[in-house]
Amino acid sequence: MNDNAPMAATAKVSVSYGKILIKALGEVEYTDPPSYAPNGLVAAHLNAAAIFTGVRDGYVTVTVWTSATAPSLEGARKWANVEEVVFPVSLGDMRLFGFMSDAPTPDLPSLTPQGPGVYALRVHASDRPRMGDVATDDPVEEYLVCSWPLTLGRDPAIEAAEELPDLTRPAVRAYRERLRATDSAKPGRIHRPARP
Repeated sequence: MNDNAPMAATAKVSVSYGKILIKALGEVEYTDPPSYAPNGLVAAHLNAAAIFTGVRDGYVTVTVWTSATAPSLEGARKWANVEEVVFPVSLGDMRLFGFMSDAPTPDLPSLTPQGPGVYALRVHASDRPRMGDVATDDPVEEYLVCSWPLTLGRDPAIEAAEELPDLTRPAVRAYRERLRATDSAKPGRIHRPARP
């Protein structure tokens, strides 16, 4: 399988307590997910991310799209909200989980198919009606979750990701600027120019 080829898949995802989690697959030490999102939609820190939904309990439709490069923002206007965060990963295979689920959502690919590194995570959301305690079996919200690497491999910046407290869109731009200023020839790193 070519890990650089774009992958996309769609599935019905379980939501509990208004959250969908992105966490490591397999027997690894559990990392608590972010408890809130400053941008209202998605938050990430080392080895864990969370998407915040309008549905408290029930299901939403999620499409996961992964690639080696940033996807175009063409078509983003059809979404009610689009947010991008930096997602540092030291463990490798990160998957979408329902908040209270022990197993990843079937049929959705890894968000980090190229292994440990720092990824950009862009989440597109449809309208998210605040449904309070109402539970639903029919998806009433839709999400597109895109991921691509900013840099790959294990390095001190990934292991010490606490140095990036605000992992929102301005931090993505700042991280890309920092990458441009570093030696891009280091083993295990992928350097790409920042996109406008």
